[in-house]
Amino acid sequence: MTALSPPAGSIGFLNDQILQRDRAGTLSCDHAFVRFLLAFRRRYERVVLFSRVDPAIIDAPRSVLVDGEGIEVVELPFYPRISSLFSHPLRYWPDVDVALRRVDDLDALWLNTGHPISLRALRRVGGRSRPLLCAALRGNYEQDAAIREGGAARAARVMQTAMMWLFARAARRHDVPVLAYGDAAVARSRELGMRAIPFETTLLSAELVARPPSADPAFATDVLVICRLVQEKGLDRLLDAMPSLRGRDGAPARLAIVGDGPQRAVLERQVDDLGLRERVVFRGYVGHGPGLMAMVRSARVFALPSRTEGVPGTALEAMAMRVPVVATAVGGLPTLLGEGRGLLVAADEADLAGRFGAALQRALDDDALREGVIEAAFAHVRGLTMEGQVDRVVALLEGARGQQEA
Repeated sequence: MTALSPPAGSIGFLNDQILQRDRAGTLSCDHAFVRFLLAFRRRYERVVLFSRVDPAIIDAPRSVLVDGEGIEVVELPFYPRISSLFSHPLRYWPDVDVALRRVDDLDALWLNTGHPISLRALRRVGGRSRPLLCAALRGNYEQDAAIREGGAARAARVMQTAMMWLFARAARRHDVPVLAYGDAAVARSRELGMRAIPFETTLLSAELVARPPSADPAFATDVLVICRLVQEKGLDRLLDAMPSLRGRDGAPARLAIVGDGPQRAVLERQVDDLGLRERVVFRGYVGHGPGLMAMVRSARVFALPSRTEGVPGTALEAMAMRVPVVATAVGGLPTLLGEGRGLLVAADEADLAGRFGAALQRALDDDALREGVIEAAFAHVRGLTMEGQVDRVVALLEGARGQQEA
């Protein structure tokens, strides 16, 4: 392996994660994706996160610490949702513009495709030699916006579609490459005329892939899901599939849910309504690392019943930990799990719980199928590590600098 040069320069991330501050002033969050952004410390002297900070003070830090050497946080105003930037522009945009002055002295900048603040930053610095730019498209943002806005779904979808079009126009003008997560994101990027680069994010270190933790009998379960508990993840459909599902010994199958979020109380009520209290356990949020991977290794099947996705890191982790994945065919999952690397269920709502349950039952019962899926999946992801993906982004940015200097 070629030795890396010492960290140099600076990179900023406009990715709209929400940070929280505890009583000691420490900034942290529960968004595992931030771990990937922090991994750029190995390649840059300065890593700058442009983030909202929740004004509510928490008692103790969340699982992902943000404060630390080489990490700077530029606070964005705490708007409750993206639509608030348009419904109350005078309340938020002046402070946004003050924060965005900090992008001027960066060497590189990661943007969030279709986000209004990223669009503002792109219009500010586009065409300059610095910072070098890339953008990420991690899912179906129009569909995500519609799901999250609930009763205002149509307006949210229209607004997000407009933002995508405006961002694409600016990205085309300044030739900003788009890191597109999965075939759907690649197709959407190209439909909008942007330069798409297929990409996946993983939090798996090379060490963890090479030396995975052992399974822990305390966490043994038939089916495991790891996600934020929100409607987009489709856990209601997975719970509907559970009553008829049987484990290998014919006993009722068990489900472990790792994660937390605003839908937890709703899902717990559904568990009670379905009579699943003895079969479903909510383990709460577990930070990424060997302990979480031991939980993955202790499951017989990993489930992703999502309504919308990019390329979920949890699927990559299950594949690397040699656990078969059953998922809906949304976002980048058909590409990731194609060619026998997982079991895919068509995403239309008609009897989805029944079809998803049938796929889970196959994965639990058919040993030959399981082994074939496990081997194909591991062969596909064994070289996909966090260090390698960070290096890919840096190489992309450095390649752009080389073209400018040529």
